[in-house]
Amino acid sequence: MDQDEPVFFDRRPAASGAVSYGDRLIIRDTTRVLIEALPYFIPHNNSAPELSMKLIRTNKRSGEHCEITLNSADLSILKRHIAQSLAVSEQEEDGQYLVLRADELGPQADVSDDAVRAIGGALDSRRFASRVARHVNPVALAKAFSAVVRIGELREAVTELQECLRNPRNKEDVYQDWCERHSWAFGNAYVARDDQRVIGIGDSVDLLMQSTASGLRDIFELKRPDMEVILYDTTHRNWYWSAHTAKAIGQCHRYLDTLHRAAQHGLPDRPEITAYHPRAVVVIGRSQDWDTPKLHALHGLNSRMHGITVMTYDQLLAQCVSLLDQVSSHEAEVAADDLSA
Repeated sequence: MDQDEPVFFDRRPAASGAVSYGDRLIIRDTTRVLIEALPYFIPHNNSAPELSMKLIRTNKRSGEHCEITLNSADLSILKRHIAQSLAVSEQEEDGQYLVLRADELGPQADVSDDAVRAIGGALDSRRFASRVARHVNPVALAKAFSAVVRIGELREAVTELQECLRNPRNKEDVYQDWCERHSWAFGNAYVARDDQRVIGIGDSVDLLMQSTASGLRDIFELKRPDMEVILYDTTHRNWYWSAHTAKAIGQCHRYLDTLHRAAQHGLPDRPEITAYHPRAVVVIGRSQDWDTPKLHALHGLNSRMHGITVMTYDQLLAQCVSLLDQVSSHEAEVAADDLSA
């Protein structure tokens, strides 16, 4: 039976009324032996019922019958050990393994807690520490753990953006907050965002980002994902910018002029923030259901503008996923090289 398939579970009271029990589970049934498991639920006045499990082995030839009962603490230990043993059984070679869930650090609280407990328990073990000291470079191990946590943070950020777009959440400030916390989403071309948003009297940009190559600043303008990006003119058979996008482009033209004039030698109160012929990126609308001609049309319209690029939130998400894959692959290779050195 598939583990995700719904299971009908009949929990009913025993004749004594003191406990409840479920259906017997046949673990093994051969010509020689029958092994069964019988779950019991023991009620408590001030807490949830406690699960116990009676394991019954019957020798069909001799009639010999033996039982053993495991309480809830026993079952928890056994469950954890079985999960760890199954994980190790997937490895081809013998060796010493640290078993924990580190591939999905992210929004699932139970996974993160399990990983934290496993790491903490391992590092608190003198036996584990002595093995690490003998066989593994501790600095490399620390770097590997740091990489796992960092990748988990990136994966959580991608999941958060996916959820915002799926719901959907169409307020600009939701995406502005996300982009402020995850400026890496715009690629390695940018170091980080500035906390400065006001670039002139009456002009406040959504994001001001520092170029990795030049140290100069570029502008990012964020609009709602429910806005149209481009439209098709059936009369003239051409694509054109929607009204929302055209307004955003015009807004960016003014911002670019203002920033170029005001920050050639640094903003008056922030001399470290400089800009010279800055560029702007507008993030607007969705493109998850676009066909190839429409995607090509957006690329064509962008290629005929100077200094301003328009992209959709789905393109931003795809860029994030690609960056996450690159970081994950790179960190895995580095960690493997360091730990084997």
